[in-house]
Amino acid sequence: MNATDLQRLAGHLRNHGLRVVAVEPELRLHATHPQHGLLTEEIVAGGGRYVTSLFYEIGERGREKVCADRIARLLAVSSPITAGAL
Repeated sequence: MNATDLQRLAGHLRNHGLRVVAVEPELRLHATHPQHGLLTEEIVAGGGRYVTSLFYEIGERGREKVCADRIARLLAVSSPITAGAL
């Protein structure tokens, strides 16, 4: 797993409206609900998987959008708005 995979996951998380901070040089992200700073999750990349700070497995490399959807549900944010939904 590399930093590009994590950047892709970060982009999908931002599409959900989450605030995302990458922790360098480790393969780790901090995602925070934009209105409720206590709702936060740390996502670690390793072994081809994404895992939360509470050891909840979010998904695997290559499925960053699905992983972001799961994290968004954990942090109680809505799905991103798409042009077709308007």
